[in-house]
Amino acid sequence: MTTKSSGFSLIELLVVVAIIGILSAVATVSYQGYVSGTKKKSTENIMQQIGLLQTEYLSNTGDYYFSEGGSGATGDDDALDACTPSSNLDDRSGTSEEIEDNLFDGGDIINAEMGYWICTASYKVSSYIIVAEEEGAADDAERCKMSMTANSNWNRNENC
Repeated sequence: MTTKSSGFSLIELLVVVAIIGILSAVATVSYQGYVSGTKKKSTENIMQQIGLLQTEYLSNTGDYYFSEGGSGATGDDDALDACTPSSNLDDRSGTSEEIEDNLFDGGDIINAEMGYWICTASYKVSSYIIVAEEEGAADDAERCKMSMTANSNWNRNENC
């Protein structure tokens, strides 16, 4: 007499669980890449907005706005080191809050959800440069850092 089983074997269940695990791992990595790319693109858009606001600031005051503590850049070789972005006045010089207060009339544009901090500095004596640095990486060498000059020349390190 033959008995008929009406359920799944343990091997079949383990194979299904393994397939679901592999699919979820691939989806998680893809999602993290998507989020990272979105934050970077959002930061680039805000940097372009700052560039537009720099023109308005120049029109109102006769000079560009520079973050406190920015050393400036003389060319593309030192563009990423023109200033050091940070999140607050107690941290490093060149704060994102200063930019919000002076260019965005105090709006909360540059925030932690964006994943980057921004500063502005002088560039080639009579112009400006905007520098953005990714937050959160344990080592400074692993952070994405990018800059944009007044004439929209972009410079990015190898981590971007």
